[in-house]
Amino acid sequence: MPILNSTLQPAIANADLPAPVLFHPLKHHLGYIRTFISNHVRNRQQEIAPALQSIGRSQLDFYTGHLSPASIASEVILYLDRHQLLQPDAYLSYLSGRDNHYQTITLSDGTDWVLRWGVITDRYVHLHPARYASQTIRVKAVSLKTAIAATIAAQQLNTSIDLQLVNHVRAQWLYLPPLTVLTPTEGAGKLIVLLNQPENKNAT
Repeated sequence: MPILNSTLQPAIANADLPAPVLFHPLKHHLGYIRTFISNHVRNRQQEIAPALQSIGRSQLDFYTGHLSPASIASEVILYLDRHQLLQPDAYLSYLSGRDNHYQTITLSDGTDWVLRWGVITDRYVHLHPARYASQTIRVKAVSLKTAIAATIAAQQLNTSIDLQLVNHVRAQWLYLPPLTVLTPTEGAGKLIVLLNQPENKNAT
């Protein structure tokens, strides 16, 4: 199996997920992102930007529930094992049963997750939240990157987040054009509010 772009590798390693699960929590998991922010407040922009770039530029589905990345991975592995689908050939056959080559399963918190074929060695169970599923929101990748960068920068500078700060990180960290308005109800502004809410301590 070919190796995917190496920018994804740190996100997998940092989440400490069991093989064969491939999951990019910096794109898809609110609790992980809050931890990422806390862990990188003392880092320089040059050390943070590559991880943010791994989020990409498309739309994505973003999980806001209480299950940790490790719990999500464990539940998926248990499901596949119970159905004799954990080995690569069986898993690939399972996905091939549909024309679009993916399957959807429901986890213990009622959220739906999409299973695809992963193309990183030993990480063939590619996992992400289902579109418009319970406890998920659909966001633009550039908005998510902006919100993460702005939150880290505000904590580094011990200041509040405003349009000037947001446009600074968009230009200097992310090489994105400036925003003309920042509102708490949409786009990057909505995600900034979400990332700065008190963290749910009940994640398992």
